[in-house]
Amino acid sequence: MWTQLTQLNRAYKKLNLHDVIDYEKFCIISIVWHSTKIEGCSLTETDTKVLLEKDITAAGKPLQDHLMIKDHYAAFEYIQKEAQQKRKLSLDFIQEIGGLVMKNTGSFTHTALGSFDTSKGDLRLAQVYVDKKYFPDYKKVPNLLAQLCKSVNEKIDAVKDTESVLKLSADVHYNFVNIHAFGDGNGRVSRLLMNYIQLYHGEPLIKIFTEDRVAYIDALNETEEKKDLEIFRQFIAKQEVKFLKAEIDKYQKLDKEFMLMF
Repeated sequence: MWTQLTQLNRAYKKLNLHDVIDYEKFCIISIVWHSTKIEGCSLTETDTKVLLEKDITAAGKPLQDHLMIKDHYAAFEYIQKEAQQKRKLSLDFIQEIGGLVMKNTGSFTHTALGSFDTSKGDLRLAQVYVDKKYFPDYKKVPNLLAQLCKSVNEKIDAVKDTESVLKLSADVHYNFVNIHAFGDGNGRVSRLLMNYIQLYHGEPLIKIFTEDRVAYIDALNETEEKKDLEIFRQFIAKQEVKFLKAEIDKYQKLDKEFMLMF
């Protein structure tokens, strides 16, 4: 898997796709669509492109879903800018990303322990239960995030090759989503943090395909059950191989598919 990934990564980079007008923009739009679709957004990929390019909404689709897309895209643009500055992870940075992801769809949550606003990137002040598990006690969240940032910052400049960068990206994703720092938006933030590591190193972005959502959740659960990060790393590597193959194939068909018709 890792040898194949490295070979595809080299082939992809040789295409110099970032020199193609709007390539990166449409790549990010597609990643944003897949990421929000995983969270239940009803917009199609075409709806998403039209919304982000033309600011035209999709008829009959919820306003909330349009705002989710726009917020996610804005957060992606933000991490792009910060990656260029080689900003290290911090609690403030993670909260800034969380606030952008939930800017127009977040809200106040009132608990016996106090109130928190997901639209501001506030950390949760309540327990969270999903499917068959509880996430860490909310009181532990700040310390867990501090440990995550420290660990990532110690490694982020040391990893150099395709494999080690992608493994760090997968590890950041896995650990953040299992801390579940916010009341909402944790999945989207975890995928943004994963791609932040890729952007930091100038590596191809990672797309988790919405059609692989079940395998994605299974990989997260199995990694936790077996306490083996390699399981989730392998899943992310397979998603990256799938993405790179699709992009290379698309480029190779560039001059083969169009014929003038009169």
